[in-house]
Parts: sequence; structure tokens; C-alpha cells
Amino acid sequence: MSYTHLIVLLNLTLSAVLTGLIWTIQVVHYPGFLGVGTEGFLSYQHNHMRTISYVVIPLMLAELVVAFLLPFFYTHRVFWVTYLATGLVVAIWLSTLFISSPLHSKLASEGYDALTINRLVTTNWIRTVAWSARTGILFYIVSDMMKS
Repeated sequence: MSYTHLIVLLNLTLSAVLTGLIWTIQVVHYPGFLGVGTEGFLSYQHNHMRTISYVVIPLMLAELVVAFLLPFFYTHRVFWVTYLATGLVVAIWLSTLFISSPLHSKLASEGYDALTINRLVTTNWIRTVAWSARTGILFYIVSDMMKS
């Protein structure tokens, strides 16, 4: 297996895992925050932030690294899509840093707030759509790579 194949497959694997994770968070986990209620919410939110970090941070960091390697290794006919796939990772990180994380911090400091939870659910669609699109693009790259 060449380095190009390895980089592409690592991109696809990490993106697919994170896509599955973000859909679970989007459809099940974040809306479930509304059912926690005010009593015990701070403890629930702190526990969520701590435990989800063990899963998400290593995966997102690994994806960030391989995403920036992708345009340098995959230079075939449709190389321009590698920039799109990498750009989606940048959008995901920006959304995480400037939208999702501040909303989580607000919930962690102020407690249960249905408006903030709904805002978290609504704005998380940015990451959900971006990861889904990225995974689709990477499947396209793999199918193009298999033609070669």
C-alpha cells in the first residue's frame, strides 16, 4: 500500500467514524439534554464535557493532521476535491471552537437553559452536514483512486 492510499484511507476512516459520532450526538445526545432538567444538569454537563473529550479530541486531532496531508498526497484527476475535504475540516474546527464549545461552556457555568440547548442542537447541524459531506467526498476519492 502506498502512502497515498494510506492517507486517503485514514481520512475516510476518521471522517466516517466522526460522522457516525456526530449524527448520534445530533439526533440522540444533544436533544436529550432537554430531558435532563435543571436539577443535576450541571453535573451532567460537566460529565458530558469530560467524557466526550476522551473520544472526540484524539479523533479530531488525528483527522486534522491527515486532512492537511491529503492535498499533498492525492494529486490525481480530481485533486481539487482534496482541498474541499480539507476545508470542511477547517469549518468543523471553527464551528467547534467558536460555536459549540462556547455553548457548552455556557451550559457548564450557568446550568440548564432550554434556549442554549436548542441553539446547540441547531448550530450543530453545521458540523453534522460538514462531516457527512466530507465522508461523501472521501468515498468519491476512494472510488476515483480505485479506477487508477
